[in-house]
Amino acid sequence: MSHATSPLDGAKAQLALVDTPARTLAQKGRGNPFDPANYGEIVKPGELVDIVELTPLNLTDRRIYNLLIANAWERIGEPVIHRIAKTALKGTHQGNERIESSLLRLMGTIAIVTIRKVGKSYKRRVQLLGPSDESLEKDGFLHYRIPEELIEILRNSEVYARLKTQVMYCFESKYALCLYEMIERRIGLEYKQSEEFTIAELRGLLNVPEGKLERFADLNKYCLKVAQEEINKLCPFYVDFTPIKKGRKVEKVAMLWMSKTSSGRRDAQNLIDQHSIVRRAKMRGGIPEMPVLVDFNLPAAER
Repeated sequence: MSHATSPLDGAKAQLALVDTPARTLAQKGRGNPFDPANYGEIVKPGELVDIVELTPLNLTDRRIYNLLIANAWERIGEPVIHRIAKTALKGTHQGNERIESSLLRLMGTIAIVTIRKVGKSYKRRVQLLGPSDESLEKDGFLHYRIPEELIEILRNSEVYARLKTQVMYCFESKYALCLYEMIERRIGLEYKQSEEFTIAELRGLLNVPEGKLERFADLNKYCLKVAQEEINKLCPFYVDFTPIKKGRKVEKVAMLWMSKTSSGRRDAQNLIDQHSIVRRAKMRGGIPEMPVLVDFNLPAAER
């Protein structure tokens, strides 16, 4: 027996669609994230952006982990073994020598992930990468797993960042990559362009090693300013930090972000497209010195 559909039923259906959050795992990456010379986008769940690494990773480790996520993305919510060519993890490096050490650090890293259950926030300690098998051939394959405890978190993820891999490959500081991921996770949030963090929270999210940069002046100079400068030159948005003091002591930091104009985004892309030697020199405010190519087949006097 069929029932007539009332306008109220249609309104309820539309409301249900609006209220249903977009699942992170339903999002798709774009382009080719494994080639630094071409455009690529990686979808990274917000739970893997705002993490505190109990053993902080370096810049190469974080890049490789992002590529492992991209490679596994189609089936990252399943307890399966993923396969990737080691050459796809080289990035801007010529050899594979850094891959093994990065994999060992990733397998040994425990991260604190914030999750929500029944309206409450919890901290969960998880391993970032499960067991892996690496073929001994130079251009062989890597087989790896995403830990099941992490898969459970990713299945329920509703917040994510879209990482532009050309930008990721250009960063020289791990703090810049951490900050970039944090802002990309937040840049699409409507009516929000700033967020306050305690010093401890900011140190944790930027993964500053314990015992280093303990004075705010040092944290500001060697972490925040360094990351901010790279972000503001390479990314399609600006970031700024404002210390919040109680008396003379800095207790919190306000992070503010703002999208660039079309000309600002164009300038950032032009810098990304430069040869790495030119780009590094421009970012450091120097004059680029391109290597001189010498034809040794010519007589010495003509070289």
